Amino acid sequence: MNTIFRRAFSPAIILVTAAMIITAWNPLMGREKKFYSDPRTYARAEVMKIEKIDGAPGSHDVETRVHLKIVDGDRKGETFVSVYRGADEMPEGMFYREGNTVFIGISKIEGSDINEFISLYDVDNTGGIIALGILLFITIIIVGRLRGIMSMISLIATIILIFFILIPMTLKGHSPLPIAVAISLFAMVVTIPIIVGFRIKAVAAILGGSLGIILATILSLLCGLFMHLSGIVTNEMMTVFYASNVDVDLRGLALAGIVIAALGAIMDVCISIASAAEEIFRVHPEISTREAFRSVITVSSDMLGATVNTLLFAYVGSALPMVLLIAMRIQPDMPIWLIFNYNPVLSELVKSAVGCIGMFLSMPVTAFISIHLHRRRQARTSQA
Repeated sequence: MNTIFRRAFSPAIILVTAAMIITAWNPLMGREKKFYSDPRTYARAEVMKIEKIDGAPGSHDVETRVHLKIVDGDRKGETFVSVYRGADEMPEGMFYREGNTVFIGISKIEGSDINEFISLYDVDNTGGIIALGILLFITIIIVGRLRGIMSMISLIATIILIFFILIPMTLKGHSPLPIAVAISLFAMVVTIPIIVGFRIKAVAAILGGSLGIILATILSLLCGLFMHLSGIVTNEMMTVFYASNVDVDLRGLALAGIVIAALGAIMDVCISIASAAEEIFRVHPEISTREAFRSVITVSSDMLGATVNTLLFAYVGSALPMVLLIAMRIQPDMPIWLIFNYNPVLSELVKSAVGCIGMFLSMPVTAFISIHLHRRRQARTSQA
């Protein structure tokens, strides 16, 4: 068993190391840009009172004055008034309410040592976030026990890699695609054994999932090559480009997002297939290779259908506002391909298609690897 793991992990480790080296040595660094800097201090403040003063008769313009009192930091106890002018058309419940604690930014007005400008951010929901995190942790302990805790630790490790390696290196001008591939491979090498244990099915899932990630990367590169850049780059990515102090590789950023988005689905399917193969050989160790492959693919097809449905409903639920926006934009004489080429729609279609193709192609590969590894174990057992 140790020999199997050494032979399986060595290529993966070499591949991850090579990707890290290529990423670290990147002669095509983004050139630095000069951009406007607005130094400001941040604090939390309580909304003491909200005043609304109507504008001219018959006008929808309203002047809204939000009275604030800082509740923490060096300026605790100071009060400010933030004024907004404009049409009062915000949906009910979206604006601040008296008693809310909000995050604010305090910045000096250029050329003045006295006047300050107050920026209001979101309402402080820290208590709710902590409560939800505690509930999640308790649920994992009760249901998943030690394995669930280890899975959360591996998930946190992957998130740390994204936030402390992928994002900083991208903002320094490195291409994010090789970093995303290395992080995805590392996540599988570390996460899958924690989830399923150090067993043959972990090896099969890692090898099959690694191939799925490589295929997804190739497909994303082809999409980036043949599609116009504006089709896969979202408005948020453009904001990052203009706000960053370097020329961020937008194409690489878009392709990296496609690869990372495919990681979860590919890993899920490969683990399910490897587990199904192990269970089939446990119950029917004398089964032929052809029958084993057919049985694994049959079971995998059912799981794949459920996974696709899960991905579809998760996407529609998260993108429901965009779906409504698309419905409002459709006109009787509008070509359907115009809707599909709408930037937010096209980027999500590409992301979903690449992820699904990588997931589909990793199925037979994982099944073949699983059956081959079990056959080798049976052969060694019979010789012993």
